Amino acid sequence: MAALTECFKNRYLASLNYYKSFYDDLSEYGNPANTDHAFYFIPGYNGVPGQIRFALPSIARYYGSDIYIRCLHLEAFSAKTPVWEKFTKENIEQKHKAIAQDLSELDEHFRTITIIVNSSGFYDFKASYDQIPETVKAKSQLAWIACAPDWMEQSAWENFFYKINGFKHNNYPWFAYPNHNALMVINKECSATKRWHHGPQKKTFFKTDLESRFHFGKLLWDYFSFPSYNWMIQHNVNKSSSPIEIPTVVLVAEKDGYWWGNSREVIAGVIQKYIPRPKILYKPTTHLWVTVPEHLSATLECLQRN
Repeated sequence: MAALTECFKNRYLASLNYYKSFYDDLSEYGNPANTDHAFYFIPGYNGVPGQIRFALPSIARYYGSDIYIRCLHLEAFSAKTPVWEKFTKENIEQKHKAIAQDLSELDEHFRTITIIVNSSGFYDFKASYDQIPETVKAKSQLAWIACAPDWMEQSAWENFFYKINGFKHNNYPWFAYPNHNALMVINKECSATKRWHHGPQKKTFFKTDLESRFHFGKLLWDYFSFPSYNWMIQHNVNKSSSPIEIPTVVLVAEKDGYWWGNSREVIAGVIQKYIPRPKILYKPTTHLWVTVPEHLSATLECLQRN
């Protein structure tokens, strides 16, 4: 299987160049001189700054077109960097410092700040919390989009696909898994497209508009490592024991495959370990597609009411 593993890796590495336009490293949007309110975006596991573009219509709806957004971006987490090279202790620590530094700089120029964290990006923010100045916390509010668990159980998917295309990097096993809408009966997070409609609006969203995927055969594929994810999350969680006290709205996908069908009570229990008084919005969809415009708009509307 070694030859097949190399074929998968080569297709993936090539895709980091030709798909870059969909999930790029652009990390600033808007003009800071036109507003006294800033947005700060922290991507999730293998996420990149360009993902914030999916939220721009919802942000403009509630905050107007004169906005300023800064995104966490480090070269070590660039869209062109293979995912298995990103998660080292040194890189994670760089993230923590960058978050604190970015927010300190925003504190100097803006009256209020909305921090948007996507998926596991919350745990990067949590790890940085003690380094963030109190003046930032006093003027900030937090939106946790596509809330992710603080631990993932390994699945039969890893056991199956690791035998086909898996390898180890820095002692962590990595494997490529397929995405196709027909596979959703097995794994809810393996869709490739979303047929969306809201009132009279209709559109087909493609996963490659948001996340890195590569073609092999007639399927889209992506790489993942459960042990790497769990190490990263626990490293971040152990970094700070301080509860998140700033006003927070959490957007949860009730059909999120990463939560393994857990109840609202279980999900809320995990959230409240880190955020004592969250406002939680539950939506009947999966992890990625909880980011459709009406759910993002509901989150921002809830923040405005706080």
